[in-house]
Amino acid sequence: MRSKMITRSTLTGVGYVWAFLSMISMGLVCTGFYLPYWLKGTMGNNNTTVFFGTFRRCNYPTLDSTSGAITVISECGRYTTFSDIPNLSWQIATIVIGVGCGLTILVAFTAILSCCIKDIISRGVARLGGVLQLLAGLLIGAGCALYPNGWDSREVQLACGGTSQSYALGSCTMAWAYYVTIAGAATSFLCTCLSCHASREKSGSYGL
Repeated sequence: MRSKMITRSTLTGVGYVWAFLSMISMGLVCTGFYLPYWLKGTMGNNNTTVFFGTFRRCNYPTLDSTSGAITVISECGRYTTFSDIPNLSWQIATIVIGVGCGLTILVAFTAILSCCIKDIISRGVARLGGVLQLLAGLLIGAGCALYPNGWDSREVQLACGGTSQSYALGSCTMAWAYYVTIAGAATSFLCTCLSCHASREKSGSYGL
């Protein structure tokens, strides 16, 4: 009698893997997007290591209003306003990756809830989640592909030996958060495939 009262998830075995990987994808893309460790360079007389993301940076240059010299601020933070992001490519990348992260969060938490609560995920809902994950992966991938187009900005050139151009690093190197974001987008594509087999319930086979 007691066993009949236990709520059974509508997820299949593949569905549990899908839910787990959805959380992994969300964690990877959100971590990679937020942390500024995408591009690594050096700046100043002391060769201070600097990092740039799409909307955040570490140890960034600023113009001293008194001496007119460029100094390095030793802290991490976002650009003060959206328009302060140094080029249009990074502004667009910030928007599309941010939207992609939002989609992964929505699907991931829905998938995790469905592990414990029945009647959340049907086959149709799971496939819709997969479509959203496909869209998220495309948006994040597009943002990552667009990011190098902004390497010709003055701020990046100061950190890359003055030789960086669009899709040309100069003396800079790519840092780990960029690859983490790409890995999250790839995981999102994998989740899209798994979502087709995530639920044992057909749409409309139970009442809400």
